[in-house]
Amino acid sequence: MTLTLGQMHDATLLAIRYDWSARNCTFEFAGAPSAPGPFCIRFVSVSELVIPANETWGPSESVLEVVDHGTGRYDFVMQSGDTIAVVTADKALKPTFTQGRPQANLES
Repeated sequence: MTLTLGQMHDATLLAIRYDWSARNCTFEFAGAPSAPGPFCIRFVSVSELVIPANETWGPSESVLEVVDHGTGRYDFVMQSGDTIAVVTADKALKPTFTQGRPQANLES
């Protein structure tokens, strides 16, 4: 998939799934202007995940921007005013994009 973190503006976040024992986190999206179909972003070796839902700017499921700090920390600034932070233990491990939604979640 050719989508990059810089093309995430207006992507619609559906779910965040965290596998505690494996330390993997998957963000599921309905799509974005740059990627009209559903897609996922997977982070491995996650050491920290912060998911506030204060909606300071009002309710929204859309991404404003994603900031890659280059240190293994990624901030998903939401149009609600919340910032979802993902930190990976190994800063060299970059997130991976895949088209569609995980098969296990299609059944629910």
